[in-house]
Amino acid sequence: MRFEIVHEFEIPLDALELAVLSPDLFSKLKAHLPNMEDVKQKEHVLEGGVMRRVWAYQASVKVSLPVFAKKIVTREMLSWDESSTYDLKAHEAEWSVVPNIKPEWKKFFSAHGKYKLVQAEHGKTKRTVEGELHLRVPVVQKMGERAILGEVRRMFDAEAETLREMATLV
Repeated sequence: MRFEIVHEFEIPLDALELAVLSPDLFSKLKAHLPNMEDVKQKEHVLEGGVMRRVWAYQASVKVSLPVFAKKIVTREMLSWDESSTYDLKAHEAEWSVVPNIKPEWKKFFSAHGKYKLVQAEHGKTKRTVEGELHLRVPVVQKMGERAILGEVRRMFDAEAETLREMATLV
């Protein structure tokens, strides 16, 4: 399943980019993610005009799942690492998600994409997130992908709100 999420900010690109690059972004983002038990920063390196970061997420089993799924989905199935590499010159990042599950189960899920900031008119910035996610479980594939995409949208919306808050403080 391919998707695109667009956010517009009434913030200049350079101020927004400072928030994107901030090592404190993940900690401020936590407050906007009520379905997450925890968010940790495993890596945050900025060198040679490129930022590499890895965030580890643990979703709450109690909050995140519909009732029928709570008997099937385990806590480890709701844990993943998001890795991204942001290029300052291009104002874009490549990202991927790797679930923290048994190695033999990893073939059932993949998610990756890119993220681009573009200076718009009147000091505004537009962010476009493009991605693909695939759940390779035949009976629940479409329903599962739609549910996961809903969570992905909520997470990028929460990040957009956090970036707005941080960039207006810069």
